[in-house]
This record gives sequence, structure tokens and C-alpha cells, in this order.
Amino acid sequence: MEFGVLMSKKLSVIVCGWHYSYKFYEDLISQKIPKDWEVDFFVVSHRHPENENVIKEKEGVRNYIGESNDDLFLYLDRVLYETPITEKDLVDLGWTYIEKPNTYGDMVVFNQWSEDYDYNEYDLFLLTHDDNMILSDSLLVDTIEKDIELYKPIVESRYGMNKQQFKLELVKNNYDDWYFLENGFSEYIPKAIMPRGSFSFYKKIIIDLLPDNKFEFDNIELTRVGKTDSPTDLSGLAEWNTSGGNLRNFFLERLPNLELVDRTRWYSNTKRVSKYCIEGERGLISNNQTSEHHYYDSVKKLFGV
Repeated sequence: MEFGVLMSKKLSVIVCGWHYSYKFYEDLISQKIPKDWEVDFFVVSHRHPENENVIKEKEGVRNYIGESNDDLFLYLDRVLYETPITEKDLVDLGWTYIEKPNTYGDMVVFNQWSEDYDYNEYDLFLLTHDDNMILSDSLLVDTIEKDIELYKPIVESRYGMNKQQFKLELVKNNYDDWYFLENGFSEYIPKAIMPRGSFSFYKKIIIDLLPDNKFEFDNIELTRVGKTDSPTDLSGLAEWNTSGGNLRNFFLERLPNLELVDRTRWYSNTKRVSKYCIEGERGLISNNQTSEHHYYDSVKKLFGV
């Protein structure tokens, strides 16, 4: 009697290449790999890592001379960017480097990646920005194999003016139970259930359910094709947030009984911050300009400050 060979499952890590923190790329590709999994690492570049704006924009934090007890956030930015990275560095580390036009921001990198690769060959996708600080080399193993505690929305608790807020409960991680896993969720934000492309895992079933198996950008006109500067204010790219709204509506409406919401998990109950990842804002951890008032305290707590 012959037995078939057990096929490995596959994860595609897809990074929106813009800020180019050497530490981020090195730490992410150095992750421990779960048993019976293969991981492919892609950077979809929207500007070249050696572009003069990439280097110039981080000179200030690269030259910061303080320590963590002076200004923790500037110190973390210096750690992220103290070593510039080149295209050759990325390839030598093991990344597949792809250049695409700078059209609609972060989630569009999946659509651009899928122009060259068949998503059906993968079971799971991690979409992420490259201005994040990765805090653990067990991110993938814990996410796929371990019964860590995750936050789950209580769908019956749906409330708020727009019915986009949910109470949370802590549950044990079971890889088969969730379709979407994001870094953090802050319940008090009026449009809290807003899936993002800054650091999120998507199961293949999510892509299967999307129209044409791609994220929707039909209602967005703003593009930055050919531009290589980073807008310094939040309003400069505000229209790109529409893509998150599109995905939010998809999560709320695509399946009956809020199944996609019920199949959502978060590492933490603070948006942008978990024990696995601190998300930057426009390239910098020190640049958080949102109303997420727990952000700074949560980062400090991670470092015992």
C-alpha cells in the first residue's frame, strides 16, 4: 500500500517596500518556520531602497544620539534605520524583489504580487508595511502552531453609531478557527472594525471570497505613481484609507451572521501595538499622529518604561 506524501502548507509574506528598515527585513526573514510549512518572502517595491529620498528621510533619526531612557520612540526609530539597506542586501537576505508602480498604497501590493504569482499556491498571506518593528522570532510559529491567547470579537455585542464596534474576549489560538489575524484592535475607535494592510494575516479563503480575488480600489482616484517623497501629514494620503473601508464593508456584509467578523482575531487590544510588532506611522514609531491614545503607553510597557 502506497501512502501519499504530505504536502507542506505555504505562506507568502508580502511587504510594501517604501521605508526600508534593514532591521525589519532581517528580523522578518529570520523567523522560525512552523513545522511542515514553506515560507516565501516578497518585497513589492514602490520606490527603490537606494532612492535619495529613502536615505534623506531617515537621516535625522539615524543620527539621533540619545538612548532609550532619553526618548524611547526616537531611540527605536534609530534602531530601525541605523543601517540603510540596498536591493542587493534584500536579495542576499533571501527576499524576492519586485518593482511595481506606487498606485494605491498598502493592500494594492497583493494585487500587484498576484499579477506575477498564483495565490492559489498559498494557504496564508502576511501583508505588512516595512516601517514596523518585529519583536519576536517566534511570530510565525506562535501564530500557526501555538495556543497563545488572542482577542476575538463578540459578534452579539455589535454596537456604536455605525455598528462597527465590538466587545472582545480572550480565546486560545486555534489556527483552523480564524480567517484574518491583525496586530491590534482598539474597541473605542468608532470605526474599529477596519481591516488594514499594515500588519495582517489573511487566509486563502478571504482572497477566494474577494471580487476577482483582489482587493477593491475602484472608488479611489489618488495615485502617487512616479513620486518618491513621503507625505508628512496624515491628510495627504487620506483617500487611500477608503480601501480599508471597502474591506470593512466586505467583512460586515459578505457572509451571513457576521462570519468574517467572527473569524477575526487580534494579538492585542491596542491598535498598532502587540508583543510581536510595533507599527510605525509614515515611517517612524515616533510619528504616531492618530487618536489611539493607548499607543505610547503600550509601547513603553513593552520595554518596561
